[in-house]
Amino acid sequence: MLQMINILFSPIALIALGFYLFQSRTLDEKFWNGAEKLNYYVLFPSLLFSSLASANMHMGHLDSILMVIFAMMAIIIVSTYLFAKLNKSPDEYFGVYIQSLIRFNTYIGLSIATTLPNPEIKSILVNILAIAIPFVNVVSILSLTPKNQLNIKNIAISLIKNPLINSCILGIAFNLLEIPIWTGFQSLLQAFSSSSLMLGLLCVGTAIQFKGIQAYFKTAFIISFARLCIIPIVTFIVLQVFNLNYAAVVAIMIFFSIPTASASYILTKLLNGDYQLMAAVISLQTILSVVTLAIMLALVQSYYF
Repeated sequence: MLQMINILFSPIALIALGFYLFQSRTLDEKFWNGAEKLNYYVLFPSLLFSSLASANMHMGHLDSILMVIFAMMAIIIVSTYLFAKLNKSPDEYFGVYIQSLIRFNTYIGLSIATTLPNPEIKSILVNILAIAIPFVNVVSILSLTPKNQLNIKNIAISLIKNPLINSCILGIAFNLLEIPIWTGFQSLLQAFSSSSLMLGLLCVGTAIQFKGIQAYFKTAFIISFARLCIIPIVTFIVLQVFNLNYAAVVAIMIFFSIPTASASYILTKLLNGDYQLMAAVISLQTILSVVTLAIMLALVQSYYF
């Protein structure tokens, strides 16, 4: 467990610092708005592009890894849809449920994967993210859009404009076509990438809202428990069917154990979902994941060693 605490200390400390700086008003709110935009449009796309451009796309068991990812995604989406129908949940709740359970905080995931001693874990996780980012964006938009307002053209345009999706596609293209990247530009990308994780984790801290947690505690806790406990357990059971190595198992478990993305709040508000509930879920998941991630990583390690 001590090793897990060492691994998680850096992302936890940065999130806590971001929370403190935001709540104490040490830095103006305009700074955080600018920081989030800088990270979303420049720094994080650079991290995704550079990671994918140099990633091992021909790793063994990649087909099995993706099979697990999409099998779990299908289970989550169908289960969420049935739950919402049976409980007659309001339409503005459904998009919150979906995003809370299938979206992921890439800053936390990559930060943990980078800290782990096995570099193969980060390589596998980056490949998973490349496939998952476009998929979860489509599903998230669809879940928040009323049936009578579905417009394929508008959805397609919003996806084409998404800098994360574009950087993934570009990175994969450079990798598969073996296009060399100039050393000077590679150094710049590395600087952007290093800044992205740090700034991203600080911004995650600004999304924590204790007032929202108090107002929606019961619903937010049920959703968070499903995301951080039930889904990882089901994932681990599903993984037993596949003959995957330790690095692949850890990468997949990190992917399904990290909290939902802070950006879920913005999308929910733009598409008229219950953004206050979404804020409460993001906050609670981020706080609880400090404990659940440590337990999950420790259990996986004890199972294999």
